Amino acid sequence: MPLHTLQIGKTRFVCGLFWQSLSRPRDLWKEACQLAFKIDADLVVLRKDQAMAQAGYANAGDGAKRGQQSLAAIISKTIAIEGAHYDGHQQPAHNWLCAFKLPDNLWAYCAVRDANFLPNGDFAGTREEVLDRLQGDYALGGWNVVIGEPELEQYGFHNFNAKTLDALLPKHKNGQLYPRKWSALRPVKTTIPPGLAIAAGAGSLVVAASIGLYFVQHHKKMEQEKEMAMAAARARLSNASARQSDERPWLAKPLALDFARACQDRLDPLTAGGWRLDKFECQTAKVDYSWTSDGSNVRYLLEKIPAAAVSITGTEATSTAAISLKSNGKDVLLAADIVLRKLLENSQSLGVVLRLTANPPPPSAAVTGQAGNALVPKIEWKTYALSADLGLLTPLMASTLIAQPGVRLNRISWNSGNWLIEGVVYAK
Repeated sequence: MPLHTLQIGKTRFVCGLFWQSLSRPRDLWKEACQLAFKIDADLVVLRKDQAMAQAGYANAGDGAKRGQQSLAAIISKTIAIEGAHYDGHQQPAHNWLCAFKLPDNLWAYCAVRDANFLPNGDFAGTREEVLDRLQGDYALGGWNVVIGEPELEQYGFHNFNAKTLDALLPKHKNGQLYPRKWSALRPVKTTIPPGLAIAAGAGSLVVAASIGLYFVQHHKKMEQEKEMAMAAARARLSNASARQSDERPWLAKPLALDFARACQDRLDPLTAGGWRLDKFECQTAKVDYSWTSDGSNVRYLLEKIPAAAVSITGTEATSTAAISLKSNGKDVLLAADIVLRKLLENSQSLGVVLRLTANPPPPSAAVTGQAGNALVPKIEWKTYALSADLGLLTPLMASTLIAQPGVRLNRISWNSGNWLIEGVVYAK
């Protein structure tokens, strides 16, 4: 999700971090930094809630800055400490949704499942965007509580807690905001190469002063060379990005959750004039339906669906409707081993049969070099074919599976109550 920064009082906040779970409790910071390098993030914040830990990532190039407070992390900490009121009393909440109005007239939204932010469960948008997301996620079920502005109570959310954002922000006794160090973005840790550190330590035993000076000068020279190399690499990447922007297919595809919502909305009705819907297939541009008369009359079907094509037997029919989805694919691609592991873990948690198949590298247009030789630009991503038999689970119920970065759906099928999804996984 795009980053959004804002100021409340004298404190700068950021929304829209990319959250990932951590698994090494004794070395969370190191693990967070290692993952940051894999996803090209340069700022990170850590949050811990009981037995879990997560890292939220951002990039300075997207407007984030060191020291900005993660609004989502602060909200989640307050809820972890105070709990929420549901099922008749105040108690801990590990599955919750929240939506709050921000001072700049946008809204902040958070979605936490099993005490973990969903990968896209931290963002800011317009009231309409946040409300649409809130209602879509709420329909999945399994939430302890919904927390948000009093005006949202009219929508009838079960176990709704009316609160404003101000009530969840930490404050001094005088009412001033009390930003904490742990919830601020920090630069990703960089380390000196081990070989240099060992050489410097050994040299210091012989001639501490001279070797120390040499090390400083040598390290400074290496840093300068590294900066020059990085600048050259950024220039090459910028040029490559300009050439390949039209070749990155995920940029032209809708997010998987948006696709799933649009398709599920088109499933209704399951019957039309007494005809039974047997099969439903949704693609990015159209939706196809297959009907069986089930003893009903052709006239009744055509009264409901005038464009339906009826078979010569009068017992079967098909219909097609257009569907329009906007592309919204600017999420951060993860390393292949990370995203594939997440997909397998989440599919097994859902009891879903997931099939992943590595695709061959996509073809790339040749670029002529200075000597007139044809150079093939390096493809920066891998692709994997994905299909999953969801059974009775709707695609939105499998949001923890399809909402992973780089996952795009091409087809959603429904056959007599059973769901099947097909798509592509893009990864580094």
